[in-house]
Amino acid sequence: MDEVIKLSDATPLAKGGSRLVYRHPKFPDQIIKVIRPEVIADRFGAGAKWYKRLRRFGKYLSYHREIQEFLAIHAATDQAPEFLQKIIGFANTDLGLGLVIEGVFAENGDLAPSLGDLLRDHLYDEKIEAALEACFTSLLDCPVVLSDYNVGNFVYLEKKNRFIMIDGLGNANPLGLKGLSAHFKRRAKIKRFQRFRRRIARYKKQYHYPD
Repeated sequence: MDEVIKLSDATPLAKGGSRLVYRHPKFPDQIIKVIRPEVIADRFGAGAKWYKRLRRFGKYLSYHREIQEFLAIHAATDQAPEFLQKIIGFANTDLGLGLVIEGVFAENGDLAPSLGDLLRDHLYDEKIEAALEACFTSLLDCPVVLSDYNVGNFVYLEKKNRFIMIDGLGNANPLGLKGLSAHFKRRAKIKRFQRFRRRIARYKKQYHYPD
């Protein structure tokens, strides 16, 4: 991990609320997630709230949450979860420490489309809906904790007809019960999936899907 990978001159594949996603320059089937510099300055800089500056993992808290969930699933099942990206490790970059993850790409080499992309492009059909419900079942039946149910966090791998959750993992509330109790985790997921289905229905209405 001694080599510093230069990303600042590269074009990110995607831009999330707090992170940038780049294709690994040496391993094109992998991606590198880095924290957006402006997010670091805003949330963890001199003007940040005092308790954020005291957090042990600081600006890399999102990495910690993601890795925790990946390990929790392996501890419970000893299997690599198909609905999560595989974590490879870390990389030193000129934008800070990067989290290296197996990429989820379409057959043309682009990033696989998100659920939001599919809805917008009128590609959401019964086959894709069934794949999403299968992903919900897998998430419900494992100990993973989810914090952000967003149509951008679920991406569709067409060649395997399955969804993969690429973000929104971990307990955003350190005092929450979801990370401690299997009962609370399951109940919270069921409620969130119900709300998520209603949100999808609103998107379909917004994009003028036939009734």
